[in-house]
Amino acid sequence: MNWVEAAHDATGHKGVSAGYELNHGWQQTYPEISGYLVPTMLRAAQELDRPPLAGRAVEIGDWLRLLQHADGAFPGGMGVDGEPVVFDVGQIVLGQIALARSGHDRTAALDSAGQAAQWLCRAQRPDGAWLSHFGYPNTYSTRVTWAVAEVWRETGDPELLRTVERSLRWTLTRVQPDGWIDGMAFDANLTPWTHTIGYALRGLLRTADVIGDELGDLGEQAVAAATACAERLAGLVSPLDPLLPGEIGPGFTSTAGYACLTGDAQMVTVWLDIARRTGNDGLRARCAAVVDLLADLQLRQPVEPAAVGALPGSWPLSGAFEPLAFPSWATKFLADAVFALADDERE
Repeated sequence: MNWVEAAHDATGHKGVSAGYELNHGWQQTYPEISGYLVPTMLRAAQELDRPPLAGRAVEIGDWLRLLQHADGAFPGGMGVDGEPVVFDVGQIVLGQIALARSGHDRTAALDSAGQAAQWLCRAQRPDGAWLSHFGYPNTYSTRVTWAVAEVWRETGDPELLRTVERSLRWTLTRVQPDGWIDGMAFDANLTPWTHTIGYALRGLLRTADVIGDELGDLGEQAVAAATACAERLAGLVSPLDPLLPGEIGPGFTSTAGYACLTGDAQMVTVWLDIARRTGNDGLRARCAAVVDLLADLQLRQPVEPAAVGALPGSWPLSGAFEPLAFPSWATKFLADAVFALADDERE
């Protein structure tokens, strides 16, 4: 979290930097990442007894609301001038909802989330899919579904629930008999990173929890799909063990010789969620081993002082996911993984 504070300072407190590159230094501010760092910062403020982290989260939320367009959307990509992107808007919504529930600017944060959720409803295709920034109908946008579901839980707006239902029904049509879920990559021509796989599975699990039995057994089907895929991933044999290959394709195949550390951190949260549902102690043991290794790979030596505390995008550093860089989302998901493991141990 010291490094997250540094990434906030690097932008002059106008959001959080996208990350730190060894060859180029600090990157531009990134509204999407700033948005979904908010829940992590609020949690860390409590767990670490560091109230200033909550103050920074509130500051980020205020800044994001200043960027919000009249139609409810937010700028997409790095910087503040990009065209709105469905996924990015959804992640900012998760941050605003977290602020609303924390008691900080509840009315303003909830109003912002509601406007953005309405924009997401309008952006959804009639079949229930959302498009990536490449114009590709994808399943990693279940994290957007989750965001809309959270706003529904706060507002009770039936249109939001119908949007969630359409998304889940479409996503479930992408589930294959072996447990693989099609559409988890950023583009149809790409093999999914474990990062986007983690997005897809986490979105399914959290959406299911938010809607409960409101949509019949649709939530149960979502959990079953995420569980089947996650358990197949846990069964992969990898030379990077306990880390997963950075890219995994249909049939749970991979030729990648590097790990996408962001995805490994995300999968800890997914696997622990499933372990709590199923009692699978093997998944718990794997998660502890992954977190231990990620902590070892977190930069600690002041060879590059601005990166101390951050997690690399890939291991080795030259891997294809954010090579020679420390993306802010990698460090965010490492913190989330640590909190998830702590929660599981307390139970």
